[in-house]
Amino acid sequence: MSDSGEKVLKLGPLWFQPGITGWNFTTLAYAGFSTISLISFISFIQPYLLTEILHMPAEEQGTFTGFLHSLQELLVIVLTGFIGAWSDRTGRRLIFVIGFAIMAFGYFIMPLAESATQLVIFRCIFAVGTAMVPIMLSASMVDYIQERSRGRWIGVSSVFTGLGAIFMATVLAKTPEMYLEMGADPVGAGRNAYWTGAAMCLLSAALLWFGLSAKKPEQVERNHLAKHLLAGIMAGVNNKKLMLAYLAAFIGRGDLVIITGFFSLWITQAGADAGISTADALTRAGMMYAILQFAALIWAPCMGIISDRVNRTTGLAIALTLASIGYFTMGTVTDPFGSQMLPAAILLGIGETSVIVGAGTLMGQEAVPGIRGAIVGVYGLMGGIGIMAAMAVGGIVFDEIGRTAPFTMMAFANGTLMLIALGVRFIYK
Repeated sequence: MSDSGEKVLKLGPLWFQPGITGWNFTTLAYAGFSTISLISFISFIQPYLLTEILHMPAEEQGTFTGFLHSLQELLVIVLTGFIGAWSDRTGRRLIFVIGFAIMAFGYFIMPLAESATQLVIFRCIFAVGTAMVPIMLSASMVDYIQERSRGRWIGVSSVFTGLGAIFMATVLAKTPEMYLEMGADPVGAGRNAYWTGAAMCLLSAALLWFGLSAKKPEQVERNHLAKHLLAGIMAGVNNKKLMLAYLAAFIGRGDLVIITGFFSLWITQAGADAGISTADALTRAGMMYAILQFAALIWAPCMGIISDRVNRTTGLAIALTLASIGYFTMGTVTDPFGSQMLPAAILLGIGETSVIVGAGTLMGQEAVPGIRGAIVGVYGLMGGIGIMAAMAVGGIVFDEIGRTAPFTMMAFANGTLMLIALGVRFIYK
């Protein structure tokens, strides 16, 4: 029992906030599963749409992919901070549900695009949903847990997001091939795959409405949204550890989108060079992505334990080191169908999840009650800027330097932030 008399849920080493129930926990776990699977699928399946529906030349797809992601993230950047601050007033559940409904609409209309221009417009609609859903997931995770087990909680929650990524790679990524085998033509198979995503978004919206806690966050002062958002920004300016977490969000979200945006594009283009169909190459990409995410799933709880047992700034520095190693190794792979790919995928999965856990744990530790939504919003805003930068530059280096150049680029970005994290650790203890 808590001091307020509300029952406190304890699951193994996890201590939850008063009033959080087992059903709330189960629903949030599903939210993590569905969020990562449905947001990553939109990027993973995009090469199929560009090739089989829009018939875009392969030499243009890297730059266009970078442009499309960057434009989406520009909208996310504009919206994210205000969405986080808004959720401090309304609660997380309503915005979570609205976000999934908008994503469903985006999934429905995107494969109906008849030109690159239409696809850009439809992707912008989808972007509104992606500005809401991940931020509400992060804010809910911060809200639900007590500080004593925050690192373990981030690690455990990363297992559910990892399962979602594996589901995307092993099930959703195969939907075009599945519909082709059922007799659909290439265009119809692609549209059915997108509409499967739309149905899953609607299902998620319904489950979250009935299962998430309706409790609103602690209120301190009902500021104007812009003023509330500014409080989240200033919290980072005044707290160097929180600013480090913001910078890690910049790197970590960039990491994730480089994997989802360019991993499948690289393998589908290499498959075309080898005479492999787009659907078959996408299935191969899904298998390797599943291995990557399985490694992330296994490692995430370990990183959570590390984050709870060491100084959390030190934990983030460790995470960034692992990410640098993983991205550099992937950048050295010459044949995505060769023997180098398996160890590179495992190392990359470990590095990717390490930064997510390390950054999320540090941010949760430093987030001030009352403006947590605003802080999570700024955290997401920095992630959006990171995605936009990573995709814009990544698309160019993909087309101009090589298909693995985006991975090498992120290796250097993670290594640079690791040095900054060590500086913060020794200066601010």
